Amino acid sequence: MLLPPLFTYYCASSTRPTPLTFKLFAIYLAMGFFTAFDNLLFSWGLSYLPVSTNVLLCASQLAFNAIFAYAIVGQKFTHFILNAVFSITVGAVLLGLHSDSDRPKGTTERQYVLGFIVTIAGAALYALMLPLLELTYKNVIGKTNFAVVIEAQTFIAIFATLFSMIGMAINGEFSVLKQEANAFPLGHALYAVTLVGSAIGWQMFFLGGAGIIFLASSLLSCTLSTAMLPVVSILAVIFFHDSFYALKGVAMLLSVWGFFSYIYGGYIEFKARSAVEPGPEDSL
Repeated sequence: MLLPPLFTYYCASSTRPTPLTFKLFAIYLAMGFFTAFDNLLFSWGLSYLPVSTNVLLCASQLAFNAIFAYAIVGQKFTHFILNAVFSITVGAVLLGLHSDSDRPKGTTERQYVLGFIVTIAGAALYALMLPLLELTYKNVIGKTNFAVVIEAQTFIAIFATLFSMIGMAINGEFSVLKQEANAFPLGHALYAVTLVGSAIGWQMFFLGGAGIIFLASSLLSCTLSTAMLPVVSILAVIFFHDSFYALKGVAMLLSVWGFFSYIYGGYIEFKARSAVEPGPEDSL
């Protein structure tokens, strides 16, 4: 999916592809493995948890990302950021305290706890990958033009796909795809459309997230991706009839509060910086 726009960008400009050094190859390989493993963790957790609970647990990625961004790229904290991290983390803890009430039928307590753990682990791994990618842009590739973002995502996606296919081949899961397609209630054609649409949507999501890291920071990228999670939780209640108890509602409100706290803090910081920096008319 990313190759056509990348090729078009090269043809329309004088940009040359970034040399693929051994160091850069190793980074892309590792990031591809992390991406494939992270997808496995999220899928594993989703098989044992309701969609609404799963996505609210994923909101804990913002707390992990704040810690990793501080340790890896020296992200500076304000009280708005700390408030956002605290609010979203408390929301995830509330879900853990009320874990038995929305356990899906046929799911044992051990499976539910396992789903809870692997989802949190997936959120932590995703949060770690973002500042690592930011560090790669700064110290290895260099912030030259947006083509490097598409290049990086192309190689990472290729390696992630290879690792996923190897895992599926080892477990013999390619044969299960036909059974899954036969069991899909809307038919084979819509099953294929769902897979292709999901692949395109997730690729756009990852490319947009990487672009925000390139233009701003990994913390902002993680905050924006976290902002959609409460919406997904509401949609899960509407379309999948997930239970929506009081603590889950509080967790959703805390996630929304944390997101807007971060956005407002960024707005205040932008206004303060604009007041200090002279505009074009002031420099004349």
